[in-house]
Amino acid sequence: MPFGDPKFTVVNPSPDVDMCIRALRFSDYLSAAALSGGTWAYGYLLGKPTRFASANTAMMIGMTAASMMVMQNTRSRLRGYRENAHEVKKYGAWHEQPDLKQLGTTRFPIANGGFSTMTKPPLNWKNYD
Repeated sequence: MPFGDPKFTVVNPSPDVDMCIRALRFSDYLSAAALSGGTWAYGYLLGKPTRFASANTAMMIGMTAASMMVMQNTRSRLRGYRENAHEVKKYGAWHEQPDLKQLGTTRFPIANGGFSTMTKPPLNWKNYD
C-alpha cells in the first residue's frame, strides 16, 4: 500500500474481507481467471512426466496469488488509493475524509509531513511510563 493520504474518495478506511468480496468488479474476476488459467497452462507445459498433476498444482498456486492480488486491488479501491467512482456510487463515501495537505509544486515542495491525522494518527505518549 502506498504511504500518505489517498488520492480518491475513501469508502471505508479499514475494509474487512467480506466487504472486499462484495466490492469485486468484473475485471477482478476476469484477472483472477486469467491468472489461474495461465498458471495451469504453465504447469502443463513444464510438467513433462506428470502434466496434469503439475498443472493442477500450478493452478492452485495461481489461484492463491490471484486471490491475494484481487483483494489487494479491491482494498486499495475501498481505501481511496485507486480509482473508485463505482464503489463511491454503490456504498457511499466515508463520513470522515482525510484533509489533503498542499505539498507545493514538484520544483518547490513543502515539507509538512504529507499525512493527515486520519491516515497517520499522532502518537499517544501517555501509555509510556
